[in-house]
Amino acid sequence: MAGLRYAALTDTGKREQNEDAYFAGRMNGHHLFAVADGLGGHACGEVASRMAIEILAEAAGRELPESDPGDLLERAFQRINAAIFAYNMDNALNAGTTLSAALVAESGRCWIGTVGDSRTYIVTPASVWHTRDQTYVQDLVESGAISPAGAMLHPRKNILTQALGLSARVQVDLDLAELADGVLLVSSDGLHDHVPESVIREIVLEDDPGTACRRLIDAARDAASTDNTTVIVARA
Repeated sequence: MAGLRYAALTDTGKREQNEDAYFAGRMNGHHLFAVADGLGGHACGEVASRMAIEILAEAAGRELPESDPGDLLERAFQRINAAIFAYNMDNALNAGTTLSAALVAESGRCWIGTVGDSRTYIVTPASVWHTRDQTYVQDLVESGAISPAGAMLHPRKNILTQALGLSARVQVDLDLAELADGVLLVSSDGLHDHVPESVIREIVLEDDPGTACRRLIDAARDAASTDNTTVIVARA
């Protein structure tokens, strides 16, 4: 995976400012890909997302390769949560952010951490896997109350059950996956809340990372997404 090709692109959409932040790069024998989506309607969402990316990148740069990547992600997410929570207490704010981050080793093994509804995907010709959304609607899907297709149309689909910075502790979902011959995609919900999985799959499998990023942003616009949209695409 030392020759991993990747690209990233962000789009403000129809919002006044872009509250997404991202990182895509190589450090200490791993690639780090991460997307944070500052919570719309919360004060200083752009500050929270930027803090998340900066603290995560600093932790990876300092602790790799000595630390287990999964343990590193758990510690970094908790550190991010504590930092944003303290910022909120000091400034009487309620800034918050989602974050999905993947550490990819040269072997293709991926350690993935997620809070909120930004996602990491691994897409192959045979399957599409992605991280679990920490949302009210995802809980409804898992209980059988609604279908996955119905979740995209649900009026409360943007209600999070977890976010960084809004409480003293946060539950981090950790996943372990293999990239192998697949394509890795990290995205904010401006993409996957509006663009069907079948379209996402087709784009990332057909195109080089730079072209795929542009097409994904265009697909979000065509699907009437007004949100900030950020995508990172990586493949061998």
